[in-house]
Amino acid sequence: MGRPSGPVTTSGRADTLSERQDGGSRGHKHNHLTGEVETGIMTRRQQVARPFVESTHPSQKGRHLPSCLEISQPDHERGRCPQFVVIVHHFPGSVKQYAEAVPFPGRSFTVPDTCPDCQARSYLIRWGTYARWARTGVVDYRILVQRVRCKACGRTHSLLPDFLHPHRHYVIHLLQHVVSLYLIAGLGWERLMNRLPNPGPDVSTVREWVASFAYGAGHLLLDFLIHRLLALDPLVELPDSGAPSHLDRVPDPLRHSRLERAYHFWLLAEQLYAQLKARAPHLHLDADQLLPFLLHWLQSLALPPRLFWNPALSTTPSAAF
Repeated sequence: MGRPSGPVTTSGRADTLSERQDGGSRGHKHNHLTGEVETGIMTRRQQVARPFVESTHPSQKGRHLPSCLEISQPDHERGRCPQFVVIVHHFPGSVKQYAEAVPFPGRSFTVPDTCPDCQARSYLIRWGTYARWARTGVVDYRILVQRVRCKACGRTHSLLPDFLHPHRHYVIHLLQHVVSLYLIAGLGWERLMNRLPNPGPDVSTVREWVASFAYGAGHLLLDFLIHRLLALDPLVELPDSGAPSHLDRVPDPLRHSRLERAYHFWLLAEQLYAQLKARAPHLHLDADQLLPFLLHWLQSLALPPRLFWNPALSTTPSAAF
């Protein structure tokens, strides 16, 4: 199967988040994204987290990614049931570098030791590839994504480079830029759209991103984040309650509440990184890499590495993590 070729136009970004790649040791190791010591035994935290994932989408048991080469589409565009089969993997280069490298970088990604579905160890094997789009807002790159399969449970997983967010065409850098402009900088839709690359996404797509982040971060993940922060430092200073004044333009009470909670999530996520950075100075995070860091953090705690959850989909969780 041939490698999709990337366009000649130069675009993309560099991800410089460095993450320790622990070798094949099965003894105790320190997880720098959680601040905990891990063993080869499933922790109580994982035992609590996994039943929620499985009970949320029971119909997905045994479903695999397509075996043929295809261009994948985000769930909200395609209508597929979201599956917890994505394993986020750090890639230090740009989208352009990933798309044009020979062989494609996913082939050298480390295969995880443990299956995220059944927790079997040393049963994951490489299982072909599939193609998808990575859109920067200026250039569309067609890239290959490495798949792995568990010989114990038969589930197939993808090793997704962390310049992408699961089930989204556009690069995570652009997603973060949009959320930051709306939620933190307080820009309205017209001013926000003028700050995006041309041609870029349309306004309906951008509105969906903000709504999905508000639901995912504000409704599903805020309380979990607070719990983890307090576990790291019981004296951590939580932000004052209340929404910033620029959110007063949102008249709908439910939307306003979710955006307010997502705003607090963002502030606390920055504190989380500061806490973990103090414990692991080798972690590097630029201003545009908060969301990739959070995907790795969620994954390290046995949660789906997702921040954007479309509340309009019937398959989106209703209960907070």
